Amino acid sequence: MLYLLRLEWKKIRKLTSFRLFSVCYLVLLPAILLTGLRFDELPPPINSNEVFFMFPTVWQYLGYIGNWLCFFFFGFLSIVVVTTEHSYRTMRQNIITGLSRQQYFLSKFYLIVVVSLLAALYYALCGFAIGYLNTEAIYWHKVWQHADYIPRYFLMCFGYMSFGLFLGFMIRRTGIALFLYLAYIMFIELILRWGVHLQIVEHRSMHFYPMNAVEDLVALPFLEMADEFTSKYGFSIYLQPWEASITVLVYSALFLYLAYWRVTRSDL
Repeated sequence: MLYLLRLEWKKIRKLTSFRLFSVCYLVLLPAILLTGLRFDELPPPINSNEVFFMFPTVWQYLGYIGNWLCFFFFGFLSIVVVTTEHSYRTMRQNIITGLSRQQYFLSKFYLIVVVSLLAALYYALCGFAIGYLNTEAIYWHKVWQHADYIPRYFLMCFGYMSFGLFLGFMIRRTGIALFLYLAYIMFIELILRWGVHLQIVEHRSMHFYPMNAVEDLVALPFLEMADEFTSKYGFSIYLQPWEASITVLVYSALFLYLAYWRVTRSDL
């Protein structure tokens, strides 16, 4: 495992996209939330910007910001690290020089696990720091009240990267894979869920789509909107955390299996 991770590190450390995405994530995760310090009061349903920075709600708002950043930066990264190697024949070179196809796939799998873990640890660090500096009275039960967001954040990042890895191995071309990644998450799945599925059955099964489950792990923390949806359709707009977690694990396993199948049967 460590050998494969060292091999991946040697390949990505000089990759411009890896450096760019990493720096942008490290800077933007706390910076976007901290822009709320410029406002004394916000409109409903928030009213006060203090909830952004205090325990326990800092986990929710910081996590929602991270949801967008992981979707964009790390989803893209998982595609680029695969398609770039196809473009430069690095996969072929690795296998010719001794790696098996299984090892090659495992190196990518280990990479997205480590990146997801590091992203979650940085989220936890930012959450603790921002909450500690902006909460007047620190009570540990408040600090840890929403700490379950940390493992959910890891799983959210892993879900995006698994989907990206799947598209990278299936498509192989960077531009097309990135376009399909964005198109599916931002348009295709929404059309299926709202334009087709909801109109036909109006059932909560519409939430069990892969990327919606990933998003629901660290969802938009505006409960008023969720209550309005519930009163209109009779079921919640969000999956329960345990439902989202199981759904993401199942879809991620499927994406990784299909990616592995592609690696073991594709031409070099």
